[in-house]
Amino acid sequence: MTTDVKSSSKLINDLKSIPSPVFYIFAAVALFCAFFVCGFGIEGIFAALFLLLLVSCACADINKGIVPDLVLIAIAVLGVIRFLIVEGFTVSGLISHLIGAVCVSVPMLLISLAVKRAFGGGDIKLMAAAGLYLGWQYAVIGACLGLFISGFYGIYLLVLKKAGKGAKIKLAPFLVYGLSMVVLFGEQLLTISGFYFL
Repeated sequence: MTTDVKSSSKLINDLKSIPSPVFYIFAAVALFCAFFVCGFGIEGIFAALFLLLLVSCACADINKGIVPDLVLIAIAVLGVIRFLIVEGFTVSGLISHLIGAVCVSVPMLLISLAVKRAFGGGDIKLMAAAGLYLGWQYAVIGACLGLFISGFYGIYLLVLKKAGKGAKIKLAPFLVYGLSMVVLFGEQLLTISGFYFL
């Protein structure tokens, strides 16, 4: 019983790492972008909610170095609801979303087991939840964008000697950027990447 109370308390306390001036600014930007690009219909509403949850993950990682589990659960649940309401249930769609949950997160987990501190647990769970929401094609593109930009940021820090070779970069904000670009410009990115024809 005591353990359950402590676990529940930790889940709630993790949410306290989200609110900050940065969160409110990027939350406003996320809402504007979602409705501007996706419209005010059901797709725009789901995009806005998803982007808000992504921004929450990024800000929590920036502020406290964590990605709240409750937010990740909310992303996964939102993905299931969107799949049923917006896309409509199909076997191929279900397979795409289930593969999305593991196609990036599992390789990240395996790399983390082989290379110490390669990825944080929160980053892995973020990609699992977001992959379930997006499906495998969008998940792969979003992860690639995020990792690509984080790599450039790491090089920037090394060149300017602002961090040593063993420094750990908070990855969630970069993953969130990549995933956000996929939500807003998914079709264009699919066409550019060639995934559209798979």
